[in-house]
Amino acid sequence: MLRLWEAGYDMEFIGGQYLLVHQIPYVNSNCEVCFGTIVCVLALRTPQVIGPMGDHTVRFIGETPCHVDGRSYNEIIINSTAQQLAPGIVVNFQFSSKPRGTGIYTDYYEKVRTYAEILSAPAKAIAPTVTSRPRKEVTK
Repeated sequence: MLRLWEAGYDMEFIGGQYLLVHQIPYVNSNCEVCFGTIVCVLALRTPQVIGPMGDHTVRFIGETPCHVDGRSYNEIIINSTAQQLAPGIVVNFQFSSKPRGTGIYTDYYEKVRTYAEILSAPAKAIAPTVTSRPRKEVTK
């Protein structure tokens, strides 16, 4: 988790069960750049220690993510039914993008980074300055 924080992601932990990564740029069906939230279900080994990931999927809070031309990202969307995970947390989608080889992400950093890159690529094509890591300082 420290690696995500150091990379500049806008993170929030809810009830020790969920990792929310806010301000993820994506494109909606109107070809507009929007910002959503990636949600990872955490598997806790103890109340203070995160265990191995349960699976390779993530949830998402936002509109239907699309390609730069407004076509839905059907390649990764496996569920589009709204689901309340906890009070105040309603996810709109579940995504699946297994990593090659083992089909398991090595850690939460790789999982979040991969999904953030997939979702933000069309947004960056429209608005090159958007970032999924808003806390990262820009150095020249």
